[in-house]
Amino acid sequence: MSQTDNNDIGASLSPESIARGHGQFPYVIVRMHYAIYMQMPIHFTSVKTEGLKGIIVHSQSENNCNNTERLLEVTAKYKQDLDAKNNRNHRICLVIEKDQAYYFEEGEIRFNTSIPSGGTLVNSNKQVIAMAQSHFIQQ
Repeated sequence: MSQTDNNDIGASLSPESIARGHGQFPYVIVRMHYAIYMQMPIHFTSVKTEGLKGIIVHSQSENNCNNTERLLEVTAKYKQDLDAKNNRNHRICLVIEKDQAYYFEEGEIRFNTSIPSGGTLVNSNKQVIAMAQSHFIQQ
């Protein structure tokens, strides 16, 4: 984790987290607890890749980020598996861009132009990767 500016409160995504796919659209946010979120990068690959953490989508297409229907299917399957594994209903969000999100809550999928931000962001190993910052790379 790195500190972007000593005057800021919090810490932004580190280069190591970014290299693992964190902070890059699209991704899934899982609300773990109040103000604690887990980010799951979505990786598109045409070949099996060892050691890649996140949601792996096997695809030959080069335009997966613009295929909202496919992203919704993948996210719904991820949520179903996560809910079954932990025997609880998770609140999750598919974040496609900085102003495009789909919230999976209360058995519905709702579009919103507001995406999750702030709080404590963790990876799939529950290690803190950012605090009190945007969940994506600011460009």
